[in-house]
Amino acid sequence: MNFKTLLLGSAAAMIVAGGAQAADLTVAEPVDYVKVCDAFGTGFFYSPGTDTCIKVGGYVKFGTSFGDTDFGYYNNTYPGSSWSNFYTEASIQLTASSVTEFGNLTGFLDFRAQTGNTGGFSQSLTQVVNSATNSAYVDSAYLELGPLKAGRFTSLYDFGRGYTDTGAFGSDSTTDHIQLTYAVNGFGLAVSIEDQRDRGAAGAAAPYDPIVYGVNDTITGGQDNVPDIVAAVTYASGIFSAKIAGAYVNSAVNQVITQTGPNAYNYDYQAKSGWAIGGGLEIALDNFSAGDKFFVSASYGDNANSYTGIAGGTSVAGLTGALFGSTAGAIPGTSWSALASYKHVWTPQVWSAISGGYAEFDGDGNSVGWYDGNVEAWRAVFSTGYTPVKGLDLMLDAVYSDVSDDSSTVYDGNAWAVNLWMKRSW
Repeated sequence: MNFKTLLLGSAAAMIVAGGAQAADLTVAEPVDYVKVCDAFGTGFFYSPGTDTCIKVGGYVKFGTSFGDTDFGYYNNTYPGSSWSNFYTEASIQLTASSVTEFGNLTGFLDFRAQTGNTGGFSQSLTQVVNSATNSAYVDSAYLELGPLKAGRFTSLYDFGRGYTDTGAFGSDSTTDHIQLTYAVNGFGLAVSIEDQRDRGAAGAAAPYDPIVYGVNDTITGGQDNVPDIVAAVTYASGIFSAKIAGAYVNSAVNQVITQTGPNAYNYDYQAKSGWAIGGGLEIALDNFSAGDKFFVSASYGDNANSYTGIAGGTSVAGLTGALFGSTAGAIPGTSWSALASYKHVWTPQVWSAISGGYAEFDGDGNSVGWYDGNVEAWRAVFSTGYTPVKGLDLMLDAVYSDVSDDSSTVYDGNAWAVNLWMKRSW
């Protein structure tokens, strides 16, 4: 046997042995690569191994503002400052959707975190102090199956606050509720049952503890924790989209005070239900200028302050602070509000908008310590946005607000602010 024969034989033996060992190895499964899902719009992908489509979004926003206000104690606290510090906000948004025999099944979460320096001179002093606190919260979260939607999201009653970054006065509430929607041929009909506590409803009253408070006052009555019922009709066709909404609400209480002794009072809070009705109309003005829009809305309420912007998110109470405080949603009275907003697109990267709004409240409290005056408020806002590159937005927002109160000149005043921010979205 020569060396060549020996070498070839050894190689053959190694190949046979290697083949036998390879037969004993586990065969790797095919890799399930991430696939694009186009059933629910752009940005979705299939969760590997499932039929669920996932979308990840969010933003990081940095802003500041400067201005002045007659409300609250800002000028007394910072007599030489017109600056409202800086703030940072972040949002993570997750969507999971799949097709089922009962319709599309969707879950959505918008989880946010924010530093405490929001400012803007459209809120009370607590939001313009130089705070180092950070807060994280669920802005909205819901599940949806076909026409049924349940969770925490924008109230069915809301119409939007216009195209400017700071909105005019009106209903601006995120509530926990369950909503049923039916749509056909451009028409939509929806009804929801909403948690009235998310709109500042009065709760049940608890008596004072004389040992703690050192007085013999008593408190009775209050609300019965009944949810609000909201219904809406929508229509969209061509350049028009419209919405009419109505609500039966359980937020207000009437305070009756009866003196029972030299150092004791009886506070009886009597529950008062209410109602609200409003409408909104948007017109696309592409024939005038591509991308332009005009929006108008109005609401009227009886014992429904958060539905007209007297209380709530974008509200008169949020501006004046000391005027209503945290009880604004529970004070009985009638109110109404209206706003108009116009947006003009200069280029695909630049747009401007202007909004104007008015709100009025007439309190009907009939006892000592409960508001029974008349408040009038108006607001004008101008905003310009610039998108230099996709996913980055720059904003300049200027707002002026004025409030007059016929029950006391202490609460008359105005506020102005210029807000600047940048936001990276994905």
